[in-house]
Amino acid sequence: MESNKVESNKITLIGGGGLGREMASVIRNQSIFSYEGFYDDDPFKGEGVKEYYLGTLDELIQVKGHQDFLISIGDPSIKREVQEKLKGISPNYPVLLHPMGHIEETSTTFIGEGSIICAGVKITCDVHIGKHVLLNLNVTVGHDVEIGDFSSIMPGAHISGNVKIGKEVLIGSGAVVLQNVTIGDGAKIGAGAVVTKDVLANATVVGVPAKKL
Repeated sequence: MESNKVESNKITLIGGGGLGREMASVIRNQSIFSYEGFYDDDPFKGEGVKEYYLGTLDELIQVKGHQDFLISIGDPSIKREVQEKLKGISPNYPVLLHPMGHIEETSTTFIGEGSIICAGVKITCDVHIGKHVLLNLNVTVGHDVEIGDFSSIMPGAHISGNVKIGKEVLIGSGAVVLQNVTIGDGAKIGAGAVVTKDVLANATVVGVPAKKL
């Protein structure tokens, strides 16, 4: 598996909502990284986990020195905006792979920097995953799949072989994308949808079979 090189073993999260708390748990359940805390523009996200709240993004930008970060935000466009905002401090974004995530053929799988592979995820072979991609709980990814930067695939979704997923795509929980389908940049697939044909960029599709809203 090719991926971003890791230079330290401490991860700070950007985003302290439900997904952020889940990612903190993922970090604690593997042996490579330790959890440092999180930054979030909403200070109330720190309620209940105040000891881990480190400040706002503007405060983060003032931090000097090398650090490893993960963007623990589900919304693809917000992930991209955050990454753009932090370019000036040149953070390092390691790949986070839960020990119960499984990659069948590591030699033919590429995972871009900042991507998160959660528990129960199964990736087969010849898969290319872009930067800052989220594969949430129990997602399956078939052969020869491409997933663009900042896309988020939610729990229990299934991606069949030869599927091309663009950048900033959101695929809802339990959705199924059948083989040879292309999904354009910025598209949204509703929870439980069954995608049988190509989806245009920025379109939202729902239902079985999936149709454009």
